[in-house]
Amino acid sequence: MRRFSRPLTALAIFVTSLIFSSCGPSQTPRRTDTPTPRVAFKPLVTIRNNSHKSIMLGLRGPETKFISLPARGSRIVSLSSGLYKYAATAKNTNTISGYKSFGRNSRYTWNFSVN
Repeated sequence: MRRFSRPLTALAIFVTSLIFSSCGPSQTPRRTDTPTPRVAFKPLVTIRNNSHKSIMLGLRGPETKFISLPARGSRIVSLSSGLYKYAATAKNTNTISGYKSFGRNSRYTWNFSVN
């Protein structure tokens, strides 16, 4: 029996150390004064067609969209914030084009009138 006493003693010390190490806090306490990151919402854009013709609007920037607007109608779209190149056209009219920028957490109203 004498030759088993050392391994059993080592095992007893190992198990005891596991028990005592699990009694204390296992993680460092979290700081509660750190700011929570803010969620950025996509801009909401109300696009209005003030003409008597249907308009097709193309947008290219952080994302690409094609939006159909009925005569005297409107659409609300959610876009990624950033700079967009746009082109709007209707049947038998000249194309209107340019650049438009949209910032996050904002709302916009965008009016179109083609002749």
